[in-house]
Amino acid sequence: MATAVVNQVPLDFASIETEVIARGGQSLGLISGLDEFDYTATINRTEMYGAGRLPMSEPTEGDVEFDASITVLRFWFDWLVEQAGALGIPLAELTFTIAFNYYSKTAGGQYVLKTDTLIGCRLKEIGNSGSRGSDPLMVSMPLRVGNIFFQGVDVFGNRL
Repeated sequence: MATAVVNQVPLDFASIETEVIARGGQSLGLISGLDEFDYTATINRTEMYGAGRLPMSEPTEGDVEFDASITVLRFWFDWLVEQAGALGIPLAELTFTIAFNYYSKTAGGQYVLKTDTLIGCRLKEIGNSGSRGSDPLMVSMPLRVGNIFFQGVDVFGNRL
């Protein structure tokens, strides 16, 4: 099943299933044409200084910023446009959740389903790319994300 080892856990890109869910819980289905994905949660902490030159032991709590993007085959972008149209939602107003499901192998050799969930997603940009040759047309979509839950828990311990 999995071939790559990430942090001593066998994972591979082929084990990922991606589901898109519109606001209100309407599943738009699974996207099998996912070519790339990237999501991060950055905690912006600020060092605090007293009278000395060294920072105090604890920085500020900080705000979190989320960054995400997906790249899909043109077919799946067209499908997303059709699904949004069927719901009567303009593409710029579409708010959705993306669930990334993948399998992770435990120390006992069992494969366990894990899910990372990006909520409050909205399109920031749509980039279409292609070139002459046999490569398929791809659409890149940077996303505005409201929160990321890594296996059901966000970076501050809130549960999905």
